[in-house]
Amino acid sequence: MSDPASSAGVVMQSIARNVSAEWPLYSVLAAALVVVAVVDIVQRRKALSKYGSRNARTDMLYGLFELSHIQALIVIAPVAASLNGYVDALAPWLRLDQATQAPAWAILIVSLLAADFCGYWIHRFKHENRWLWQFHKVHHSQEHLTILTHFRFPLLDRFLDFLLLFPLGVITGSAELPLVLLLLRVCRSMLEHSGLDWTYGPLGLLVVSPSFHGVHHSRAPEHINRNYGNLLTVWDRMFGTVAERGTEPLKYGLAHERVPECFWRQNLAPVVGIVRLIRNKPFPGPKEAAQPRLEHCFSLVANKGGAD
Repeated sequence: MSDPASSAGVVMQSIARNVSAEWPLYSVLAAALVVVAVVDIVQRRKALSKYGSRNARTDMLYGLFELSHIQALIVIAPVAASLNGYVDALAPWLRLDQATQAPAWAILIVSLLAADFCGYWIHRFKHENRWLWQFHKVHHSQEHLTILTHFRFPLLDRFLDFLLLFPLGVITGSAELPLVLLLLRVCRSMLEHSGLDWTYGPLGLLVVSPSFHGVHHSRAPEHINRNYGNLLTVWDRMFGTVAERGTEPLKYGLAHERVPECFWRQNLAPVVGIVRLIRNKPFPGPKEAAQPRLEHCFSLVANKGGAD
């Protein structure tokens, strides 16, 4: 940090290396985008308006930040390196890969199941706890699901997930996944947010499908706080939080408030929400929270329209 220009250069070089090395990820993203757009055109003929909307452009900006690793390199990676250094120095025995002679495939399966189980409960707590909800509500503010909604997570929500899942990463030894599994996970998550009604047939009884996760984003009263599963549906079925889709078209978004459709203000929304809770100040409802004009997006203090 003694030479800011040099530090910035190192960060930019790291970003460039990561981007150039991740062509498989971009290929999966492009392929999923084409497939879903074609299906939208065939089924609903609304792909162009949906993917050209302001909502989709906001999600594209989230995707740009995530795929370029800006937020990870500047915030998450330094914190992760420091915490991992403390664990390696003070308690290396916590790591499963160093405490057992089990084969790598067994550790991977245990890690995936443990991560999915913990992911279910973290996801559930973020919905059912009003403080944690402030970090997650931006993701649910999207009213027109596309595969780009996969990226709609403010930095503070990503950082919260990292902190909550870090102990699991310590136990399993690594948060990394083989490339094939990583690509499958990204593709699966993008399809879940596509807004399609695919159920995956019998496989959908085990694996989260776009139809199953679409219910989670629905603002219908019977769907709120249901279908939390990330990869598997078994946790929702086991703990009584599963809900069926029904026959009516789903309407997405927040039921009781509105987050402005502005990337910068959405990233401030968790902080503003926490302050509102501390001050016991009610959140503006959907009718009170008209989407702000473009010039208001850069007015981070004034609150002339929309929920902060």
